[in-house]
Amino acid sequence: MDVSATVACTVAALGAPGILLANPLDNPLEGIPVLKGYEPKINSIWVRQDDKKNAFDNLKKLIESATDFSWLSKGDTILIKLALNSGNEFPATSDPSVLNCLVKVLKEKGAGKIFACDQSGVEHVQFSATEERGSSRQLCDTAGLLTVITENDIIPIFFEENGLESFFESSPKGAHHWKKPLFIPSAIKAADHIIYLPRVSSHVMADITSGFKIGVGFLRDDSRHELHRNGKHFYEMYEEINQIPEISNKLRLTITSGRKVFSTFGPDKGHLCQPDHGLIMASEDLLANELLSYAWLQWNRECNTPFYSKMTTGQITKLRSGINKGFVWKFWDNPENTRTSSIPMFSPGNIYAHPAIVNYMKRKGGKPEKIQWQSLNNNPDESVSAYLEKQMNG
Repeated sequence: MDVSATVACTVAALGAPGILLANPLDNPLEGIPVLKGYEPKINSIWVRQDDKKNAFDNLKKLIESATDFSWLSKGDTILIKLALNSGNEFPATSDPSVLNCLVKVLKEKGAGKIFACDQSGVEHVQFSATEERGSSRQLCDTAGLLTVITENDIIPIFFEENGLESFFESSPKGAHHWKKPLFIPSAIKAADHIIYLPRVSSHVMADITSGFKIGVGFLRDDSRHELHRNGKHFYEMYEEINQIPEISNKLRLTITSGRKVFSTFGPDKGHLCQPDHGLIMASEDLLANELLSYAWLQWNRECNTPFYSKMTTGQITKLRSGINKGFVWKFWDNPENTRTSSIPMFSPGNIYAHPAIVNYMKRKGGKPEKIQWQSLNNNPDESVSAYLEKQMNG
């Protein structure tokens, strides 16, 4: 959400009657066992901000180290899910350099059609039976991603352009928190494989946006409304989008760029961290990606963010529920909004205690024995790597 929109929604929400801050979660990790044998792998590279010469080759090595591509047959269709919430440049959206390298690797491995897809957030694009506003295509252009798509001769798909009837109903596997089926784009059915291309950023409501939350872009506007209106299970519901069979059965790889990071506010603006050595990671396991992403966000908040900016993160934590209610009120103004429930409050700290991560582990049947993290090169500051290792396997 744009920072100005965040402030406006907060003011509106806190000025409205019946808005209450939720109680903190109590012992969210209690009762979650260690899942024996579950040791997901994630690889990464450290990217020096001024090293343009080796960037492509190092990124190519990372992608090839994260998967053996045994899932890819010659001519298969690939759907690359972008992070395109707004038209702002990376790190507000996917990293163009990662998209460029990924497409070249996929073509080299024999991929057929390659789609780059998303529908931007409702604050920028709204598409329903009663309203059409904004353009994901235009936002993709201003974000610097459409040029990469065009130059690599791949196919852009912006879900709102294909009409309301281009979505189909589905639901997450197993027990879940969605009361209604979700509407997701038929472009998913046309693909043999899905690859996520998130970034690492703070998020004003979710605290973090990376691999788990990128799935929100698949939702039609009415399903997005359902997500936000059911604030009580907001975290669980966005994590569960990735458990829709048509998505989970095809998701092969997640490549996340943390070359730059918004450590506060987000997802469109915030304090911009540009560490000397940025982090790019790749994994076939979505939880491993989320944990390393979250650890990297936490490091940037604690070690690379001015004190006054850090304070805003703590204040936003207290206002998330009001922000969400203001968000629903602003973009889906109808009588049903009076039933928007509060988002439970939690304090960032233990990355495993984030409600979306807790929900994933419960559905999985336990937490990992260990995260197998391999860095293909070294950060000159060993304390950074030690911090991340402790966060993931502490």
